[in-house]
Amino acid sequence: MTTASNLLAFLGLMVTLLIVWRQSWPARLRLFVAQSLLLAALASTIGVLAHRRGLLLVAAVLAVVKGWVIPRVLARIASGDPVRPLAPGRSSGIALLVAGGLVVAAYVIMLPVTAAAELPTERAIPLAFAMALIGLSLCVTGRDALGHILGFLVFENGIFGLAILATYGLPGIVEAGVFLDVLVIVLIMEAVVVQVRREHDSIDVDRLNELRG
Repeated sequence: MTTASNLLAFLGLMVTLLIVWRQSWPARLRLFVAQSLLLAALASTIGVLAHRRGLLLVAAVLAVVKGWVIPRVLARIASGDPVRPLAPGRSSGIALLVAGGLVVAAYVIMLPVTAAAELPTERAIPLAFAMALIGLSLCVTGRDALGHILGFLVFENGIFGLAILATYGLPGIVEAGVFLDVLVIVLIMEAVVVQVRREHDSIDVDRLNELRG
C-alpha cells in the first residue's frame, strides 16, 4: 500500500507537468480530471492503509466534485472563449524548466520534514508539495482567467495531496468542507469571468491590461 501511495503521488506530479506542457485548454482540462482522479485513488489508498473509512467517502466526493462537476463548470466558462493560438516567443519549454526547478525546490524545502517524519507516506510528501508549487506558478503566470482558475485548482489539489500524505489522513469532514469551499469559489469565478467577458469581450490578461492602460 505504501508503494501504491508513492506511485499515485508520482503519477499526480507527472500529470501536473503535462498540464504545464500542454497549451490546449481542452487537453489541460482532461489532465486536471486525471490528476483529480489520481488524488481520489490516493485518498482511498491512504484510507485503507490508515484504516480511516472517512477518507473513502472523501475520495468519492473528490471524484465527483473535481472529476465531473468542476470540469463541467470550467467547460461552460470556456465555451464562449475562442481558441487562442500560442503567441510568438511563448514556449512550454521555459514553463517546464521552471516547473522542474520547483520540483527540486520542493524536495529541498521538504527534506527536513521527511527526515523527521515517521510515516509510510513520507517519501511522497515532496511530490505533493511540488504539485502545489507548480499549481501556484500556473495561477500566477496564467495567460487568461481560465489559466488562473486552473492554476488555483491544481494548487488546491497539491495542498489536498500534501495534507493527506503529511497527516496520514485528515478527518473526512474537514476535507468535505474544503471541497465545498472550492466548488463555491469556482462558481464565483465563473460569474466573474462571464461578467468580464460580457463587458470587455475577452478574458485575455494582456488585452485586459491594455484596457486598463
